[in-house]
Amino acid sequence: MLETTWYELLPHRLVLETFRVNSCDESFVLKRLDRTLYWEGRALDIPEGTDAPALHFLVVYPEAFPAIPPEVEIVSPDLSPDEWGHEWHRWMNGDVCYVRPSKWQVSTTAEEVIKKVSDWYFNYVAKKNGLIAKMPDYGRAELPPRTIGPGGKDA
Repeated sequence: MLETTWYELLPHRLVLETFRVNSCDESFVLKRLDRTLYWEGRALDIPEGTDAPALHFLVVYPEAFPAIPPEVEIVSPDLSPDEWGHEWHRWMNGDVCYVRPSKWQVSTTAEEVIKKVSDWYFNYVAKKNGLIAKMPDYGRAELPPRTIGPGGKDA
């Protein structure tokens, strides 16, 4: 006998999740594989003056959601396996650390996870391109103003 899924037990929560994600980013699509629900989409915002592909990722709801946080799976681009730890806000297995497990709140929605992962990627690209020395623990890094030199090029 199959166990009841979180979204069958809490249909109002699924409605809230769908409303919040669709309100913030219509490019994310809710999908289902067997009994697992997940959002798939891309983070498109990168620091001005950098050249990086969009971050294609999934936000996968675990069976025990909302008691435990969704997993974030990076589809592309490939990220270096050497870039992990607090400096990169990634776990040893390569997962993005968007919230400390002890700080997870059951009221947090996938929309907030998507925003945090988008901020993480913005900060990651900024660090990789030397625009910031350290990724912030929370939110999006404030980048120094760009200096435009002669001929309209960055100084």
